[in-house]
Amino acid sequence: LPDDTRTEPLCSALSPTAFNYGSAASQLSQINVPNAHAQGYHGEGVTLAMFDTGFRTTHEVFASTFAEGRFIAQYDFIFHDSVTANEPVDAIGQWDHGTLTWSTAAGLKDGQLYGPAFKANIILCKTEDIRSETPVEEDNWLAAVEWVSTLGADVISSSLSYTDWYNATNYDGRTCVTTLAANMADTLGILVVNAMGNSGPTSPSLGAPADAFKSLSCGAVNSSSTLASFSSRGPTFDGRTKPEVCARGVSTACATSSNNTSYGGASGTSLSTPLVAGAACLVIQARPGFPPSLVRQAMMETANNAATP
Repeated sequence: LPDDTRTEPLCSALSPTAFNYGSAASQLSQINVPNAHAQGYHGEGVTLAMFDTGFRTTHEVFASTFAEGRFIAQYDFIFHDSVTANEPVDAIGQWDHGTLTWSTAAGLKDGQLYGPAFKANIILCKTEDIRSETPVEEDNWLAAVEWVSTLGADVISSSLSYTDWYNATNYDGRTCVTTLAANMADTLGILVVNAMGNSGPTSPSLGAPADAFKSLSCGAVNSSSTLASFSSRGPTFDGRTKPEVCARGVSTACATSSNNTSYGGASGTSLSTPLVAGAACLVIQARPGFPPSLVRQAMMETANNAATP
């Protein structure tokens, strides 16, 4: 959206405990989200695009997104229709992963779960087919970047990683299909927040598009801010440090797809990524003139370990 359509903070005097965060309280406090919320930043006017497997759109944690008119659009790049929930041709668990990630980034059920950007505008992209792992899914990802750019997306949250048809030499920021698409997104004014992958503790370890030059790639930590053993370490083949930042990716609170009122916990860089993406929406709301590169820089430089990453 144009900068002048983003809302100003609604309040600057709320207590950080004004919201009943429920099971999300710890993971949000770990990355200082309650203080941003207290200053009136909840994601209003910022557009977040979720790239994932599909979404249980009827879950109660997403109800306010629809009720408040913040749902922008959805598209299924697998079957080329406008249904991102499960369809008869889908595997039964198709919407599981996307439900976890969307709820973590921008869900809202008072007393149960909050995402950092619980007032953001939302675009849903179903790009990943869990029935197989093939290069067409990267093509879907690229097509989704092009599509959301026409809808005013500010941030892409992508808890997806591609490794099966690449090797370590390909993670140079210039080779993989989704990496090139992530680089393109930056030129279109979109910040790509992407999961590092779960190939740790070996190093180097990561998957595309986490190696993109301007992506904000996310590792996973536990409740004590210790790096999770599974979190991919980087670096890229050309020697760049990855990930840039970390968030809770061990027993992260989220909604689940079992039914419309189910909640639970999940682990992986897939869960730390939407926390970072939601936080990025708050930075953009606070600094609407920042291009993606400055949003990325601001989040890196204010991370708790920025002095000795």
